[in-house]
Amino acid sequence: MSWQSQVLSATAIGFGTPGAIQLLSFKSDQDIIPQLPWDDGFPSGYVAEQSQARIWDNISLKEPNLPIVDGVDTSSTGNRFKRFGVSQQGTSIFFDLGTRFPVNKIAFFPRQTGQDDQGRPYRDDYIRGYEISVNGGKSFNQEDAPIYSLLKREEFTAKDYTEILFPLQFVRYIRLEITSANPFEIAEFQVFGTGFAPRGIYRSKVVDLGETANFSRLEWEIEMLRQVGDSLAVVPAADAGVSVRMRTGVDSTALVYYKYTNLFTGERTEVSESAYRKLDEQLQGPVGDDVTNWSSWSAPFLTSGRQIDLPSPRRYFQFEIAAESRAILDGVRVKSLAVEHSIPPLAQQLIGEISELDTPRPVGNVPIVQAGVKSTFACDVIADVIGTDVGFDALQISMPGNPHFKGFLLGSPLASVTPDSIEETSGSLKVFFPSHRVESRASGTMRVVFETEIFVQGTFFQAEAFDTQGADLPQRVLPGDANPEVSTNALRVLTSEGSTRDLLSTFVVSPQLITPNQDGLNDQAGIAYTLVQLVRPVSVEAMVYDLAGRRVRALFSEAEGSGSYTWSWDGRDDDRKLLPVGIYLIRLEAKTERGSFVRTRSIGVVY
Repeated sequence: MSWQSQVLSATAIGFGTPGAIQLLSFKSDQDIIPQLPWDDGFPSGYVAEQSQARIWDNISLKEPNLPIVDGVDTSSTGNRFKRFGVSQQGTSIFFDLGTRFPVNKIAFFPRQTGQDDQGRPYRDDYIRGYEISVNGGKSFNQEDAPIYSLLKREEFTAKDYTEILFPLQFVRYIRLEITSANPFEIAEFQVFGTGFAPRGIYRSKVVDLGETANFSRLEWEIEMLRQVGDSLAVVPAADAGVSVRMRTGVDSTALVYYKYTNLFTGERTEVSESAYRKLDEQLQGPVGDDVTNWSSWSAPFLTSGRQIDLPSPRRYFQFEIAAESRAILDGVRVKSLAVEHSIPPLAQQLIGEISELDTPRPVGNVPIVQAGVKSTFACDVIADVIGTDVGFDALQISMPGNPHFKGFLLGSPLASVTPDSIEETSGSLKVFFPSHRVESRASGTMRVVFETEIFVQGTFFQAEAFDTQGADLPQRVLPGDANPEVSTNALRVLTSEGSTRDLLSTFVVSPQLITPNQDGLNDQAGIAYTLVQLVRPVSVEAMVYDLAGRRVRALFSEAEGSGSYTWSWDGRDDDRKLLPVGIYLIRLEAKTERGSFVRTRSIGVVY
């Protein structure tokens, strides 16, 4: 699909490169003004960055200013600022470029050819005195009005073409204030700069896939750019990047439209978009996101290839690309974006919830377990498989700890079934059941029982179904009510209050007596520990001391996050020599911003 065919709105995004979009950039001789869509009128308050530019003035008599920004030097403000006996001192014209652009030159001038009916050349009606002020789009007063900085004040000039040069900077708002009384006209107001806009937004229309689809991954290809003179070069080290948001829906519009049914009370009712467009302006109520039939916007995807964690399967989706530059001469080009999906889906819907096996209806409807200690969980899943849906024969549950499979139940009512195979790896449990393939609603109720640890408060489990007999994409299990006997209706688990106070929830040395004589029996000790409640890695180190307090071995020093870890010690010192018979101490320390957490265990060495 072409970028231009699917664009709903674009702010500071260029379409000049075939098959791609890029953060808008400008050459030194390229006027920014005619490339923007302009509207004439005073803004009622602060306006967030947008694709729409705006021009207005402080004159009470409403007349159009658009000829100033139309890019045509033969049109002008005409006689608007030439009224006989009217001083123009204090007249101000304001420009909002809509978003920030790199600018280092501003120019304005009257028509350079032609004359009025008295034979006076238009070029003689230039501005004699003025002030030019700018705002970079970041500083506003308490009334949300831009705070301007003066660029130049000219008491008197005899030039009919005004050009102001200044250091390259980001500019969004410009104010031209007339300080002379003379009549004047403006044919064109021009803005020039070199480099990239700091941020651009491309928002797509709602994309219709034609049928319900299962979404999988979001991928894109980009080029990093740098402006060198008036040319663009591909420079991988350029300081720029992109992020992408996405949402999915069940109908063709992601918005809801309201009509005012009582202007006095503000009462309103929902109407279709077409009906809304036909209403008188005063009857047009607010327009908002449809939170019933559409998901919320996803968190930004920061890297390509990430899984789409949104309600699925669905027929419609919409995406938004944010392109950002962190250096005024650096930018980025998006060469392609792909939304990976499969039609038909494995099932119309997959719903799941997780609970502690012995507490299906916990207080607060959220399972609470001790951090760092194995607990037994039940993951209930119900599948709505109908018609041409593919069906599935495997289920994967992702978790932070190491899983241990306990049982699999299938059908309604649930009955114990032996899976064809089980795959247990760190952070993942896969259950394969091709002998009991789910191909209908009747067979789509299941429960997986397993043990694992939880390390962080508010841990979310993830589950997805897949078909081992085909090439279809895995389908995500969404949280919801999968079992009326369970009240959690979610895939989230909390940790108990008591287990959140100590980051080192477990520390075990086994065996407590080693005989490092290379006979294969108790030659080394296993050191196992669990870190909990960490949102980022911390420094963890383990040392071996003798009873006199002397360090004899530095075992390890690593940056580690929440999870379970194992190391070993072979009874040797830092020089790799066997230590003499005796009792030693293994000291484990986790260093955090809150302080250090230390645990010590004793171990004996004999021969």
